Parts: sequence; structure tokens; C-alpha cells
Amino acid sequence: MVPAPRPVVDLRSPPPSFDDLIDWLESWSYALVLLENYPVADLRAAIMTVGSALRAHRASTDPWVTELLGAEEETSRTARVVLHDHEWFVTSLDQFDWFLRVVEGENHGGHRQALGQYGRVLAEALRRHRHDERGLAAQDAARPRRAVP
Repeated sequence: MVPAPRPVVDLRSPPPSFDDLIDWLESWSYALVLLENYPVADLRAAIMTVGSALRAHRASTDPWVTELLGAEEETSRTARVVLHDHEWFVTSLDQFDWFLRVVEGENHGGHRQALGQYGRVLAEALRRHRHDERGLAAQDAARPRRAVP
């Protein structure tokens, strides 16, 4: 039996939307676990792209989420979780970069697989985070608004 070819993910062509970028991250991370031989320079660029997208996402959503800290209990609690995630993702990016530096120092399969596994964990956390943000947006839309005088 001939194994089915794995689709190759182009590290040089990240998608423009944040949600698609999460899928892209998960795809190439999974391929890395399966020992896809991406050039280290492409891995570095992909990780920098993920970091830039996360920072831009945080900058664009933190002001809105922070306003919801004073909302009713459930919305406020969800807002705190989302903001906490944003803090955690800063640490995650540092860890992701650390795994890459290990690969840069000793480029072999085990280190590449560890980098890929970390990317998969980060993608799953981002996917859950986006689910929480969509829930928060729904809570915000359902909140009663004060009448403007």
C-alpha cells in the first residue's frame, strides 16, 4: 500500500485572517511533528508571523474587552479570562521562540517534533480563545444599553 501524500503547508504564505492563521499554524505544526523538513529560516519567519498576528490581535481587542470588566458577573468573568489569555500568549510566544532556538542550535527530528507539538498546543489554545471571544461578543451584544439622553 502506498501512503497518501501529506499536503505541504507553505510557510511563506500565511493567510490574512487571524482565524485562518490559527489553522495554518496548526497545519504546519502537525507537519513538523511528522518530520516535514521545513528550512529553519522559514520556521523563524512563520513564528514571527504568528507573534505579530497575536500582538495585533491583542492590541485591537484589549480596549473592547477591558470595557467589559465592569459588566455583569458572567460577562466580566469571560472578559477576565480573555485578558488573561492575552497575557498567557505573550509567555507562549517566548516559549515558542525558545523551542525554535533549540532547533537552530541542534537541528534534528526530536527538537523539530517538540517545536511542532508546542505549535499544536498553541493553536488549540488560540482556537479555544477565539471561541471565548465570540461568546464574549454575544454576551456584549445581549447586554442592555443605557438610553442616550
